[in-house]
Amino acid sequence: MSVYLPFVLLAALLVAAALLLVLPPLFGAGLQRRRRAADVSTDAGQAASALTVLREQLAELEAERAAGTIDAETYARSRDDLEKRALEEGEAAAATVEARPAPRLAIALALAVPVLATAIYLALGEPAGLDPQRVAGQGGFSREQVAQMVGGLEARLQQEPDNVEGWMMLARSYVVLEDFAKAAAAYERLVALVPDNPDILADWADTVAAQHGSVSGPAEAIVSRALAADPNHVKALLLSGTAAFERKDYAAASAQWERILVRIPPQEEAARALRAGINDARAKGGLPPLAEAPAPAAPAAAAGAAEGGSLTLAGRLEIAPALRERAGADDTVFVFVRGGGGGPPLAALRFKAGELPREFSFADAPRMGDGPVPAQLTLTARVSKSGDVGARPGDLEGRVDRVAPDAGGVALVIDTVRE
Repeated sequence: MSVYLPFVLLAALLVAAALLLVLPPLFGAGLQRRRRAADVSTDAGQAASALTVLREQLAELEAERAAGTIDAETYARSRDDLEKRALEEGEAAAATVEARPAPRLAIALALAVPVLATAIYLALGEPAGLDPQRVAGQGGFSREQVAQMVGGLEARLQQEPDNVEGWMMLARSYVVLEDFAKAAAAYERLVALVPDNPDILADWADTVAAQHGSVSGPAEAIVSRALAADPNHVKALLLSGTAAFERKDYAAASAQWERILVRIPPQEEAARALRAGINDARAKGGLPPLAEAPAPAAPAAAAGAAEGGSLTLAGRLEIAPALRERAGADDTVFVFVRGGGGGPPLAALRFKAGELPREFSFADAPRMGDGPVPAQLTLTARVSKSGDVGARPGDLEGRVDRVAPDAGGVALVIDTVRE
C-alpha cells in the first residue's frame, strides 16, 4: 500500500477548508497540484505548464499569508518573484490556448470514490498525481534540474542559516524529490527558527508521516504540537483524525474530522466527501451516521452575474510629459490588473519604456489565476529602473481604479514617482 494515500485526501480537504480564509479560486489547488499531470494536456507545452505551476504557487502564497505563516515582507518579496517568473513564462505561452481546470469537478471526481469501501485515507485509490517525476515535469524541469536547484539552495542556506523562507523552500523541494528524511530535517530546522507555528508544524508532521508510512507514529507527536498552538488548525485536525483511524480509534477520528466539517459549506463536494468518510469511521466504531446536511438555498437569479471569466481590458499607456526624461528607453514597464479589493494580479503585461505611448490589451494575456474576473478591477503600471517586478523608490507609476473587465480605451498614465 502506498504511503501517500492518506495525504491525498488530507490535501484535498485542507484546500476546501481554506475557503474560509482565502478567495474561492484557491479551492482545490492542493488536489490540482497532485493531479495536474493527469488532467492537463501535454500539448500545452512546457511554458504553459510552468505558468500553471506558478499560479498554484501564488495561490499557496496567498493562503500562507492568510494563515499567518509568513509576514508581509516575505509575502511581498515572494509575490514579486512569482510575478516576474509568471511574466517570463506567460510570454512564452501567450499563443497557447490555456487549459483551465474545473476545481469543483476535479474535487468531485477525486473525492467521490467509494470511501465507504475502505478507510477514509484510502478513499482516493491510486495517487498517480503524487509522482514527483510528473510534478517536476509539469513545471518544465527534470528531476535532475530540480535537484541542481536544490543544491544551489542548500549552498545559499549555508551562508544564510537563518533564512526562514529558504528553509521552507528547501523542505518543500525535498518533498517533491521524495527525499522525506531531508525534508523532515529541513522542517525541523525551520521549526527551530519559527517555533510553535501550527502551519509549519503540520507540514513537518505530514512529511514525517510520509517518511514512516504512518501518521500514528513519530508524526503524531508533532501533530499534537500543532494542535497545542492552534486547536482548530485544519491540517493538524485532519492528520490527527487519520492517526486515530490508523489506530482503529474510529470515534476519535470521527470527532476530529467533524470539527472540520462544520467549517466547510455543506454544498461543497469536499464537504460531502468528508461526511462520507466520517460516516465510514462512525460505522466502524459502532456509531450512528451523521444527520443529512440541509439542502442549499436556491441561488438568487442574479448570483454570479457580476463576475465572469472574460478579461478583455484594453487602452493606451503613456508616460506623463513631466516624467518622460526620467524613463530610459530600455527601462522595463510592467502593467498589472488586479481585483478592485487588491490581492495577486489576474494578468500582467511587459513592455519597454521606449515603446510608449502605445496601445495595450489583456485579451490574449495569460491569466495568473483560475477564478472568475471581478466586476471592478484596478489597473497599475510601473516603470522599473532595476528591471525587477518589485517596486522600489524612484520607480515611475500610474494607476486607474474601478475599471470594468471589458472596458476599452482606458487611459493609463504613468504620472507619479514612488517614494
